Amino acid sequence: MLFDAKSKIERYFRKNPQVKSIVIAGSYGRKSAIRCIGMILGQALTVTMGVNRQADPDVVLLDYNSMSMFPDIQPDIVVITSCETDEEAREYFALANKAHRVVVNYNDVPQEFAKYLKNPEVTTYGDELPADFYFEDHEAGLDGQAGDIVNPEREHIPVVVKLIGVHNMRPVVMACAIAKMFQVDREKILAGVSAIRPVHGRMSPAKGLHNSVIIDDSASTSATSLKYGMNALYSIKAPDRILVTDDMRKLEKIDYDLVSEVLILGKQPSENTNKKVKFFAEEIDLINHLGGRLDENCLVLLEIPIPEIIESYLW
Repeated sequence: MLFDAKSKIERYFRKNPQVKSIVIAGSYGRKSAIRCIGMILGQALTVTMGVNRQADPDVVLLDYNSMSMFPDIQPDIVVITSCETDEEAREYFALANKAHRVVVNYNDVPQEFAKYLKNPEVTTYGDELPADFYFEDHEAGLDGQAGDIVNPEREHIPVVVKLIGVHNMRPVVMACAIAKMFQVDREKILAGVSAIRPVHGRMSPAKGLHNSVIIDDSASTSATSLKYGMNALYSIKAPDRILVTDDMRKLEKIDYDLVSEVLILGKQPSENTNKKVKFFAEEIDLINHLGGRLDENCLVLLEIPIPEIIESYLW
C-alpha cells in the first residue's frame, strides 16, 4: 500500500487548506456535540463527519478518538465537552493548545483543569455566566426547552428547542457559538436550532402504557447521565415520578422526596430498608409491575431499555 490511512488523511488536509477541521473531545457529550454542530453549521456550510472526498466539504468533524491517529494535523477548532480525570484533561488540552481556537464546556470541565490550557483563543459555553455563550432557561417541560441563547455581546436570542434537560442545551449553545465564528446568519442558526431532536434513548419523551409519559434515557452510558436525568425529572411537574434503572450505585444520588418509586432490575441486597425502592430479579417481573402501575399521572425516567412499555415517541 503506497499510503496508509494516516498518511492519506494528513495529505488531504495539507492539499485542502480551505477545509476547516473541528475536533470534538470529551469523556461524554461528543455525539450530541457532533450532531448539533452538523445540524446548525450545516444550514450554511457543507459539513461531514470525517474526510469524505466526494462531498467537497467546507468543514470536517473529527472525533477525538480518531484524531489521536493524526498527531500532525493542526485543528482549526477543538471542542472539549467534558473532562472527568486529570489524564483526560492533559490529553484534551494538549490537542487544544495546538488548535487555532478552543471551545470549552464551562459546566462539565472542572476549573482545576484550566492549568493545562495555554491556548489564548478560548471561548466558553454553558448554563450561566461567566461562560461566553450560555442558555438562560425560562421554561422547561415535555414540550422542550424555552429560553434565550446569550452571546458575548449579551444579546438575548429566544429559542424553543425540542430537548429535555437544561444539560442538553449545552451542545446547542456550543454549536451556535461555532456557527457565529463561521459568520452564519442568525436566521440559519435558528433554523438549525429548531430542527434539533433528541436521539431515541437519550432523554427522548414517549407515550407509555396507560397514557403515562416515559423519558427514555436508556442509551446513555456516562456516569453522570443519571444526575442530569434526575434533575430533568425533578424539573417537570408530575404527581407521580418513577425511576427505572439497573445500577444500585445510583441510589445515593436520588432525592427520594421528589420520587414515588425507584424500580431496580437486579438482586435485592439484604440491607435495603427504603420502602420506595423495589427490586426485580427478572425483567418480566419488572414489566408486569409497570403494566399494573403506570397511568396518566406517571412520569417515568427509563434508564434501561424496556420497549414493551413504550407505545410511541412524542418527537
